[in-house]
Amino acid sequence: MRSLAAFCLALSCVGLHGQHPGWSFTDSAILQRLRSDIFTLASDSFQGRQAGSRGDSLTCDFLVSRFREIGLEPLGDSAGSYLQPVILELEIHPTQQNSLYTDDHRYIHRLDFGMMAFSSNGKVSGELLNIGHGLSGPHAPWDDYSGKPDPSGKVLLMELPLPESWISDAVKQPELLVRNRLEEAFRRGAVAVLMWNSDVPEYRNLFDFRRTDTLPGKVLFVTDRVARQLIKKEGSLVHAEAMVVKNFIRSNNVIGYLDHKAGKTVILGAHFDHDGLNSKGLVKAGADDNASGTALVLELSRYLKQKGDSGSDYLVIAFGAEEKGMIGSNYFCRHPVVPLEQVVFMCNFDMVGRLGAEGNRITALGTKTSPEWGGLYKRMPCFGFRVKKYKGPSSYSDQDCFYDHGIPLFYLTTGMHPDYHTHRDRPDRINYTGMVQIARFSEAFITMAGQNKEVSFQKVSPWATLLPDLHYYIQQLGHILDMPWQDL
Repeated sequence: MRSLAAFCLALSCVGLHGQHPGWSFTDSAILQRLRSDIFTLASDSFQGRQAGSRGDSLTCDFLVSRFREIGLEPLGDSAGSYLQPVILELEIHPTQQNSLYTDDHRYIHRLDFGMMAFSSNGKVSGELLNIGHGLSGPHAPWDDYSGKPDPSGKVLLMELPLPESWISDAVKQPELLVRNRLEEAFRRGAVAVLMWNSDVPEYRNLFDFRRTDTLPGKVLFVTDRVARQLIKKEGSLVHAEAMVVKNFIRSNNVIGYLDHKAGKTVILGAHFDHDGLNSKGLVKAGADDNASGTALVLELSRYLKQKGDSGSDYLVIAFGAEEKGMIGSNYFCRHPVVPLEQVVFMCNFDMVGRLGAEGNRITALGTKTSPEWGGLYKRMPCFGFRVKKYKGPSSYSDQDCFYDHGIPLFYLTTGMHPDYHTHRDRPDRINYTGMVQIARFSEAFITMAGQNKEVSFQKVSPWATLLPDLHYYIQQLGHILDMPWQDL
């Protein structure tokens, strides 16, 4: 509780004294600030910073105090606020009242079928109609409803996967999206939809279905085996009962701005959340993952506020809910607080506190996402470590959605280690001296990149993107095999 009391005292001091009058940027001063921020973020009081938890709220309060102290302008969802609220995907708590059966067979919940979070609750009965992919509309390749019986009052069986050649058109042709196919089914009067996917043999809540609303009908997911049984029973009566209890989880992105009236924006980002408690109640403090990246972004913000190049505006974002599937960054990309066309490049820092974990090197990803990056990396001064370069951006952190929007990336990490996602990832294991050098490296890169008249985007080969992802999986598997079973 002493660390929590110290945090509250720090908040009150910020309120009394306002913006910090200035900082020293000697190595020792930077090290002390990094150490202070990481020890606070990874303290037991913050309970592992799991999205939606009390520790998440405490972390946001702490980051708001730091943003205010640095002198960043608030750029959240409402005037004067640094917070951009993010609603995570629902936690679903199915009850024992869920059922699916025909007149001659009863299916088993969680084995044969499962409930979707956006299903309405209640009982329905109706004739089964196999509606194919459920496609309809002016841009659909065909109309699955054409020549079929009226779907009103019926239970529709809908296949999810589309032919590979259609996938790239899904964004441009909304009729192909699953959410719109479901809405079309209920608009036509269906009482329930049984979704199935031949590519997924077991029930799971797939990523494409993260929606927090409630549809007017019942939505269930059946296995491939059950779907093929039901296809033979088309026209027979199907009975379904859906009963789910929904729990909305709320987090925030914390957003500040350095407005130099430059007309071009550089984003500095890092996720602040982690995994909370393990099964034994021990705090998974996440000092490296990712208190280190968050602390580095705070330090870079101080530098840019006091000494940095004023040729760019800087948007500073502490992303929430990265561990839940990059929820915060994806939400921001859908609801940007500045036009994404104005963003010249995005910097992401994820696990930058263990220089030495993979030898005396840092890993830079996305080094070919701009044609200007190659020359820039060659001109960078030496900071006492090697730089391992990957052309691709990697899919496993918050930079991913920015790359999808055509924004060049500067992404640093010191890599994996045996303490990753365990209670042993503590502040006393951070290489603070190494972090000071990474801060210096980042300051130099951002300053030199900001002096370029143009930073253009360059799409990288999918194979180049696969390499860092494969590297991540190999490292993760190696650490899991070395990890004591009690840490899993």
